[in-house]
Amino acid sequence: MSTNNDGVAVASPLRLSIRVFALFTAVYLSTWAGHYTSGDGSIKVAWAKAMLFGHSAEAGSTQTTAYSKYGIGHTLLAAPPLAAAYFIQRTTGVRCEAALYTLMFIVNGALFLGMVAFYLAHFYPARAVWLTVWITGLATIWWPYTKLDFSEPLVLTIVFLGFLILRFGHPMLGMAVAAFSLAIRLDSVAIVGPMILWYLVANRSVRSIFRVAISLAPAIALVLLANYLRYHSVLDQGYGGERFSNPFLVGLYGILFSSGKSIFLFSPPLLLGVLGWKRFAQRREIRSDAWLFLGIWMAQIVLFAKWWDWSSDDAWGVRFVIPGVLLMCIPMVTMLDRRMIVIPVACLGALVQILPVTVGGLDYLILVRSQRFQRQALFVAGQNRIDFVDVRFNPDYSQIMGNWILLRYLVGLPPGPGQPHDAIQVGTKLSDAIPAEVWAATARWDFVWNSGRRGPAIGLPVPASPAEAAPVR
Repeated sequence: MSTNNDGVAVASPLRLSIRVFALFTAVYLSTWAGHYTSGDGSIKVAWAKAMLFGHSAEAGSTQTTAYSKYGIGHTLLAAPPLAAAYFIQRTTGVRCEAALYTLMFIVNGALFLGMVAFYLAHFYPARAVWLTVWITGLATIWWPYTKLDFSEPLVLTIVFLGFLILRFGHPMLGMAVAAFSLAIRLDSVAIVGPMILWYLVANRSVRSIFRVAISLAPAIALVLLANYLRYHSVLDQGYGGERFSNPFLVGLYGILFSSGKSIFLFSPPLLLGVLGWKRFAQRREIRSDAWLFLGIWMAQIVLFAKWWDWSSDDAWGVRFVIPGVLLMCIPMVTMLDRRMIVIPVACLGALVQILPVTVGGLDYLILVRSQRFQRQALFVAGQNRIDFVDVRFNPDYSQIMGNWILLRYLVGLPPGPGQPHDAIQVGTKLSDAIPAEVWAATARWDFVWNSGRRGPAIGLPVPASPAEAAPVR
C-alpha cells in the first residue's frame, strides 16, 4: 500500500490491475459465446487467413488474395489465434478456430478493465477502484462486446494502453501504440487527434511535435501500404459509396436520446460519469486527463452524428462510440458515495446488458433484416414493414424490447397476444408483429457450452464458416 497526494491509502496499481484482469477473465469466460457473430468480423478473419494460408476471402473463390475495406489492424490481431487454431487442428484434429478467435475479445475486455484499475489505483482507494470496474464491466455496453467481434473494443484497449504508457513516462512509445488504432479503424483519428492535442498542450515545443510525428509514422505507413496493396492507391479506403451525409441533428439526437440507440440507455453508468466529471476534473493531478476523456467522447459523437449509418447497425447500441462512452464512465469513481443514484443506475445497466449476453446481441436485428414482418399503419389503412427506423426511434421495436421478448421465450414466459383494436389505435405490439413460432425458433442461450444447438435467426442459413456469416455494415 502507498498514499496519493491527498494522503489517502491506495493499493499497488500493478497488483490490483492483475487481480481485476484475472477476475474479469473468469467472469467473461462464464458468458463466452465462442462463435462468430458479425459479417464484418468474417471478412477480417478471411483476410487474415488469406495472409496466413493463401485462402481467398470470397467463399468458393480460387484466388489466393483477399481484399477487405476494413482496417488491417484487426486482421493482424486476429492472425495469432487463427494460426494457433490451425496448428492445433493439424496436430490434434480439434477445430477451435472460432473459439480462439472470440477468446481474443474476452481477454481484450478483461485487459481494459485491468488497465482502468491500474490508472485509478494511482489516485483512488482500492474499494472505489473495484466498484468502478465492477459497474463498468457488468453494467455498460462493454460486457456484450466481449461476445461480439467488432473492432471498436480493440481500438479502445489499444488507445488506453497507449495513454497509460504515455502518461506514465514514455510518450513516444505510448503515442505509437495508440496510433496503431488508426490501422484498426481510420476514424480512430477522433481519438488519437485529441490525444495528440492533449500531449502538445502539456509539452509545447518543437521537439514534442517531432516526437509525435515520429510516433505516428509506423501506423500511418501501415495504413497507406494496406491501401496501396488493396486498391493501388494510398488514399482509397474502400468506402466510396458511404459518406457523412446524415442530417447532423438527427444523428446527434439518435446517439444521445433516441429510444432505440441512446448511449445512456445502453450504458446507464455513463450518466454517473457525466455527473461526476466535474469533481474528477477538480483533482489537479488528473485534470488534463478528464478533459481528454471528455474531448474524445464529444469528438466521436460529433463525427458519427453525420455518418450515414450513425446507429452502427447491426450492433448492440451504437458501437462506433464505445471508446468515448467507456472513457467517460471512468469519472463515475467520484460518484460512488451517492448510493441513492449509483445503486439504481448500476442495477439498470446490469439488467440491460443481461439481455444481449444471454440471447445474443444481434439475433433480433437479424430477424428484422432478414424477414418482412408487418405492423399496422397508424391513422391510415394498410400495413408497413418493420424496419430499422422503427428499431432506432420506436421504443416498442427497440433492441432492448426485442431481446426482452427473446429472453421471455427462453424462460417459458412469452408475452400474451394484444387486442386487435389496440393495434389500430396505438400500434402493433412487437410480440404480435413477429409470429410466436419465429420468436421461439430464434431464442437460444448464447453460451459456448450450447453452441452446437445454436444458429442464427430463423430464415438464415447456419454459417459453416465466418465467410458465410450474415452481412453487417
